[in-house]
Amino acid sequence: MALGRSDWLARLAEALPEDCLVMSTYIGAVSFEWAHHNDEHPRTGHLGQMGDVIGLSVGLALALPHRKVVCLDGDGSVLMELGQLVAMGQHRPDNLVVFVVDNGVYESIGWGESGRRASATAGWADLASIAASCGVPYTADISTQDQLDTEIDLAFSRSVCSFLNVRTEPGHSRAAPRRTDGIEDKYRFVRYVERLEDIQITGVPPQDLGLME
Repeated sequence: MALGRSDWLARLAEALPEDCLVMSTYIGAVSFEWAHHNDEHPRTGHLGQMGDVIGLSVGLALALPHRKVVCLDGDGSVLMELGQLVAMGQHRPDNLVVFVVDNGVYESIGWGESGRRASATAGWADLASIAASCGVPYTADISTQDQLDTEIDLAFSRSVCSFLNVRTEPGHSRAAPRRTDGIEDKYRFVRYVERLEDIQITGVPPQDLGLME
């Protein structure tokens, strides 16, 4: 059994704590639908490279240990760089929760003559088990709405480094493509974090500092 992607992302969006931060894959339908359900809220940083979303989320969670960090990634992206799970299991930031949209296919970039190409999770690969073997304290493989509701409630009611793999039906996006690019997303997210934390992240160019001497 598997869940509809847009439906379960909408459920997650409704349960999201107001003061949390989100790192999401920029690739394809996950980004489109998540942005739609959140009205393009600047708390989400959309990342355009496969294989880096969990790793950057671990870094953000370590940098801001008082702030809940939610990561949204896809099965193909996780499979591209399984070393991210090693880092997650080694550092174990208790403010980090990873949700994986596992639809068993390369839906955004893996189309061939016969349709979507299957990912390894359509076979024997079990991402939740891999994450657990890497030392991630809490993992779950989710395939029903009741399971999802339980795990979302747990994720936001306790502080445990968690990896939640959500079995998801393949299918076309139910939201329009986003109209922003990675550069715009980066600065929007960084400025939001600066305001939220009252910190400065981006530096002042040396030539501008010189003007103030």
